[in-house]
Amino acid sequence: MHRLSASIAAGALGLGLLATGQPAVAATSYDQPLVTVNSTLVNVGFSDMVKSAATGRILISSGKDYDTLQVADLDGGIIGTVPGQAGASGLTLSKDGRTAYAALFDAGAISAIDVATGTETARYVVGADTCPYDLALAGGKLWFSYGCYGISPARLGSVDLGDPAAPMTLDQGDYLTFTPRLESGSIDDGLLFAVVEGVYPNRLISYDVSGGTAVRRTALEDTLQSVSEFAVTPDGSAVIVATPGEYQFTTKLARYSATDLTEQGRYAVPGSVVSLGVEPDGRMATYSDDQGLAYFAPGEYEPRWMVYQDFAPGLEPAHRGIALGDQDRLYVATRYISNSMMNLTAVDAVQPPVEVTPLETSLSVDAPASVAVRKPANFTGRLATLGDTEVGVQTVHVTREDKRGAVALPDVQTAADGSFTVTDVPRVAGATSWRFVFDGTEQLYGSRYLVQLKAS
Repeated sequence: MHRLSASIAAGALGLGLLATGQPAVAATSYDQPLVTVNSTLVNVGFSDMVKSAATGRILISSGKDYDTLQVADLDGGIIGTVPGQAGASGLTLSKDGRTAYAALFDAGAISAIDVATGTETARYVVGADTCPYDLALAGGKLWFSYGCYGISPARLGSVDLGDPAAPMTLDQGDYLTFTPRLESGSIDDGLLFAVVEGVYPNRLISYDVSGGTAVRRTALEDTLQSVSEFAVTPDGSAVIVATPGEYQFTTKLARYSATDLTEQGRYAVPGSVVSLGVEPDGRMATYSDDQGLAYFAPGEYEPRWMVYQDFAPGLEPAHRGIALGDQDRLYVATRYISNSMMNLTAVDAVQPPVEVTPLETSLSVDAPASVAVRKPANFTGRLATLGDTEVGVQTVHVTREDKRGAVALPDVQTAADGSFTVTDVPRVAGATSWRFVFDGTEQLYGSRYLVQLKAS
């Protein structure tokens, strides 16, 4: 499903080393301002969250023993519920973002939800005592994990969404100790990844589902062990996995090729990351157990900014509890340790004003050697910077002064390279001056030039 949660090995000061072979583009800022758009406390638990940009909605599941989905808008405000979703746990979105699928742990079924209207449109019954837990779209099908601990074995199943009337395929996945979490890039990807939670050392399990059944890639299962969080990038090319870090209470968050699990790079994050979100454009954000929130620009392994903020005192970060919105908006879900309440907070990362030091400028004007009364006189000038940076189109004020007084002539616009021409006609004989003034802008300091001639 389209979500990420993971962590990385931190350094001696709680921050991990930068990815191999991937230079940092910008230094990390530790004082990024955050503005809270909305923060809502709800007396339900938290299990999973999916954001649909296509419909402007966020769906939140609460897990076992709860029977509704919470519906929020893209400002983070809870605006409604979807009833009849007993034990909704794992969630995933269709490729167009308009349909959500929910694993109904307490109902032994999978539901399909119209995200825009918040209504259930279909239900796929798995059966009694099956406890569906998680979902992912891969290989053209909807895959789900199921199995009730102590009652029924953990297995994988699939639904052919192209032929909903066809019976679902059950009892796949080989031996699994507990019902696993599932991840994939999209319904078009032929790989499905799974991790059995709560068992250590566990392994990152992967299946080739391109042929319609789950073929386990056992040869790769010794590569990554003791996985605490993981996710597949939306393009399906890589899997991001959290494993134990070099230091106590830290984790290593690294990116691996989905094909052969070779390491491609490591992310620098604070503490032990609990949740991580990723967008198709490559933006990422993480939230850690120490309330460290980090934002990564596309293609970068070191965060652009990182701050520590407790969004709901008394509640703790939740797995799968972060998502990225448009621009600089983040959605963070936290929950009470007993999963009896949750909080959704939407924050905007305010871009601090960029301090610009204006460039020094100079005005130069070439004047005729002599001027005559009632005869046109041509002046050519140029506005330039000391570093010869192109100034762009700017306004220059011109004033003529003679024994009759001062007269403001029409302003002149420079060309992009700062050049300009002024034509004027002296009105009386005697000393005459022309003053050229550039007022300056936020990027350019002002400057002026004076021409003094005697009109005959």
